[in-house]
Amino acid sequence: MCYSKEVQLTTGSTIILLGSFYYVVYSMRYRAFGTPWLMPFLKNLILGFLMIGGHQVFEFLSLTTQSQWIYKAGLLLSISSMYFFLRSLEALLNRSLRSWIALVVIGAVAVHALFVTLPFGVHEFYVRHNAGFIWASAWMLLFIYFHVCAVRGRRLLRDDRSKRAILTFLLATMDISFILSVIYVLWGYWHFGVNVCTDSPSIWCTFYVVQCVALPVFLSSVPRLIDSPAERTRQTLKETIVSLVVSLVVLCILISTLPFFRCLNMKFVFP
Repeated sequence: MCYSKEVQLTTGSTIILLGSFYYVVYSMRYRAFGTPWLMPFLKNLILGFLMIGGHQVFEFLSLTTQSQWIYKAGLLLSISSMYFFLRSLEALLNRSLRSWIALVVIGAVAVHALFVTLPFGVHEFYVRHNAGFIWASAWMLLFIYFHVCAVRGRRLLRDDRSKRAILTFLLATMDISFILSVIYVLWGYWHFGVNVCTDSPSIWCTFYVVQCVALPVFLSSVPRLIDSPAERTRQTLKETIVSLVVSLVVLCILISTLPFFRCLNMKFVFP
């Protein structure tokens, strides 16, 4: 039996409600510290969470109404989370990472979605994206760029504790659910026919609810774990180009594995 609609509503509502609750609780705590970067960090991090929660709710609505516009709006909410996660990393490192690049990518995805039909359907506990290659490739590009910037940004932090905390930040923000979804997708592919191309994006978003458990643990420790640089810096154009090229290469390597999962017969679908 398929419980996709109920699962999307439950996970989306949980992410939104807990994310909003965490913002209220930790904004009071962070203001007491008087550290200028904590509030921008918290605001953008929670907004990223809320975008993914909103995506889940919009998937429920799209399944209920079968509306293309609601479905496309949900996809844009999901990818918009990467802009806010980049902004939170900028606050953490006190460094401009040219996060406006994410807005350009999101805008391009929006224009593409405006002129095409994006079929979707229910499957098990998640939504099957039958034509989401452009959206999901752009999502992965920003996801990889976010990680490249985080890893490169560790060198700006003075002590080892702060550098290790960046890795914890990645886990608390997205990577726990990503790792779990990859394990599930690969196991499901070999054992009960999970379609890596059309199923993995929604499986990841559905699993994202587990980040609500890791988030408060990280937020509670941020003020004592991370010593953000006092001086504001800016990622150079060369550094930005290098980070984007690395991200594109990694994305191309990932896409090149699709034939292994029998995706060649699909038109513009995501892994």
